[in-house]
Amino acid sequence: MKKQTLRFISRPTPFLQEKERLYLEVRRREGRLLSDKDLQQLPDVDASNPNNREWRWRRRSFGRFLACCRRLSAGREQFRLLDLGCGNGWMANRLAENPAWEVWATDLNVPELEQGARLFERPNLHFVYADVMQGDMPGQYFDVIVLAASVQYFSDFAALIETLLKLLKTGGEIHILDSPFYKNEVERDAARQRTAAYYSRVGVPEMADYYHHHIHQDAKTAGAVDLNGHWGAVVLQKTKWLPPFPWYRIRGA
Repeated sequence: MKKQTLRFISRPTPFLQEKERLYLEVRRREGRLLSDKDLQQLPDVDASNPNNREWRWRRRSFGRFLACCRRLSAGREQFRLLDLGCGNGWMANRLAENPAWEVWATDLNVPELEQGARLFERPNLHFVYADVMQGDMPGQYFDVIVLAASVQYFSDFAALIETLLKLLKTGGEIHILDSPFYKNEVERDAARQRTAAYYSRVGVPEMADYYHHHIHQDAKTAGAVDLNGHWGAVVLQKTKWLPPFPWYRIRGA
C-alpha cells in the first residue's frame, strides 16, 4: 500500500500557525495529545482515562452518525465525506473502514494530521491541511460534511455554513455533532466568561480568542434541524447516556 502523506491545499499563515500552537499547548496540558497506541483505539479508551465519559459520549454519537451515513449512502455508486476539524483523524479513519466511501480528514493542526496520516493508511482516506474559509476546497464535491466537536473553532457560523453549502453535491448534508449551543445571548456571554476563566486556569489565556460560542438561533436561521430533538434522544440525554448537545443537520439544495 502506498504510504499516506499529508496534502496541503491551503498555505499556513502566521495567524493559523499561532492558533495551532495555542491549541496544541492546551491539548498537551489537558493530556489530550495521544500516543499512537491510544489513537488507534479511539473512540475506545481505558477506564482510567480522565476523559472516559466524554469518549463514551463520542463513541455513541459516532455510532449514530455512522448509521445515518450508511442509510444516506445506500444505493449510491459514490459517497464522499468531509470530516472538518478532524484533529488526529480517528473518526475519519473509522468512516473509511467502508472501502466504498471516500473520506477527507481536514484540519489546520499539522502535528495531529501528520500522526493520523502516518497511522491510518487507507486508499480511500485523505489527510488534508485546508482552511475551508479560504475557498480552496472543491465545490459540489461532498455528500456529507461533518463537524464533530469542532464548530466552536469557527467565529462566524453563518459564513461557515454558506461556505460549506457550496462544497456539497445536490442533496448533500452538513452534520454538527458534540458541540455546545446556547439558548440566547445571555447564556452565550456567560459561557464566554467561563471559557476565558478556564483557559486562564490552564495557563493559555490567549486560546479564548480562538474558541467561539454559537446560539441555537444561529443554527435555526441556517435551516438546521436537531436530530436529537425527539423525546427518545431527550430522555437519553437526561440520563446522560447521550451527550447534552444537539445533533444539527443542514441540508443543501
